Amino acid sequence: APAAAISFVPGEAGKSDAPAAVDDDEKRAAAIKKQVEYYFSEANLTNDKFMRTEMAKTSEKWVPISVIMTFNRMKALLPGAEHAPVAAAMAGSEVVEVSEDGEKLRRLPALMKKTVTLGGKEFVGRAAVVAHARPLLQKEVELAEEECSFIKDLLSHHAKAAEKIGAGIASIKAGCNPKFPDTRCFVLVRADGSEEDFSYLKCVDALFPLEAPPGKGGKGKGGKGGGKGKGDGKGGKGK
Repeated sequence: APAAAISFVPGEAGKSDAPAAVDDDEKRAAAIKKQVEYYFSEANLTNDKFMRTEMAKTSEKWVPISVIMTFNRMKALLPGAEHAPVAAAMAGSEVVEVSEDGEKLRRLPALMKKTVTLGGKEFVGRAAVVAHARPLLQKEVELAEEECSFIKDLLSHHAKAAEKIGAGIASIKAGCNPKFPDTRCFVLVRADGSEEDFSYLKCVDALFPLEAPPGKGGKGKGGKGGGKGKGDGKGGKGK
């Protein structure tokens, strides 16, 4: 009988639409490669809390193939849950790297770091942006023009940026949200005299979804089904 046809569909399928088992080794390898690359893609990881949590378990971001094999689509492709075909299929991938022992996978490290420009300066990775922002939170005076430019560019990545800006930004200072008096945040002084604080960490997490701590992703599907998450770390509570 001819090999069953297979088409790649992003995300974790339900029981009803899992792909049929594939007999042809070449087609199966191609399907495995596409599926695994999707799991480690930015499009999936942005909303997939389960995968980000698994990646965060080791400093080098390795995920055991045994974990990947718990996903419905992988079970359909490899009913025997063999690891070797997965490792072999990912050889030469430009998205996913296989560990030397052939038992773990990770997104290529070069793809994990993202360069952004804020306030006319380039920053590589989440940590660099946070390191630049935190000292500004300790200032007791209004931020200088160059510092405001950095904060405005960062604010543009907030989900409610337009609402926060309101009538326009006259100046920016560091302060506290009344609900979180022990935590510093940035406060926008609007052109109409009103003030509005915001969480800079929410902006940072939106900029660097792959580096956001587990639990901060939005709700979404993928891997084990995605998840919800909210909240901020130290030095950034607000709205």
